[in-house]
Amino acid sequence: MTHPQWVSPRQAVRRRVMFEGRVSRVVDYFGGAASASGPQAYLVEQRNYVLRPHFHPVDQFQILCGAPGSLFGRRPLGELEVHYADAHTVYGPLTGGDPPLRYFTLRAEPTGTTAFMPESRALLPARRTGRSLHADASGPASGRASGRADAGAADGDRDTAVPAGDRATPVPDGADTLLEDVHDGLRVSRLTGGPGTSLPLPEAGEGGQFLYVAAGGIVEADISYDPETLGWQPPGAPGSAAVAGPDGATVLVLRYPAPVARPTTDRRRPPHPKGDTRAR
Repeated sequence: MTHPQWVSPRQAVRRRVMFEGRVSRVVDYFGGAASASGPQAYLVEQRNYVLRPHFHPVDQFQILCGAPGSLFGRRPLGELEVHYADAHTVYGPLTGGDPPLRYFTLRAEPTGTTAFMPESRALLPARRTGRSLHADASGPASGRASGRADAGAADGDRDTAVPAGDRATPVPDGADTLLEDVHDGLRVSRLTGGPGTSLPLPEAGEGGQFLYVAAGGIVEADISYDPETLGWQPPGAPGSAAVAGPDGATVLVLRYPAPVARPTTDRRRPPHPKGDTRAR
């Protein structure tokens, strides 16, 4: 059995970044400031500023831990939400107050490019059909699926056309599906279990997947992992299992869609690369 690669908050690396003239704290779980390959995952704390609408050249999940005053576009954020954006899909703005908006950014492939709008409009493909999707992960399953774009998203978000075919795979018994597009394998699901319960982790599919310990804790290979632990399973990884800790566990499974050929901004100078940083 192939187990996920887990990184706990204690193992994550803190650093400071200069971004749009502001110093922010970033906590790296996978990848880092100069990551050239492999998964990329980090935690951002956004306090008292607005991150303008923008896009990235890769597919991306975000896990948003809402706080009073935090907004996605004009909509207040809930306690725990998942956002997915296809590559080259504009989303935002994101507003953080005090206490700050905290969110995890998760990518199966790394990028240092954040392209702000409207000045980066020329870098968008001629046909912008990407998805910008939300799922509430704090309550009952309520995700928007089948490629439906978020109605409150920024300029550039549209209903999507997905590849033909059906890449649906089984969801473990007892799992809630929060968001799914069976055409290309995109899925967000939630596993819950009481103390000592076995939590079956599904296969990673063609795009790979992240795992997020949202509450409680898990035990795997005699190692305990607390809330806000992240796990990574590469494309094609088989299913496995974890055990809920003494307080039970809630685990989100965020599976990427199957890779597709798409335009890239790599041939041009990145308009707003993430600044290099010093470890903190």
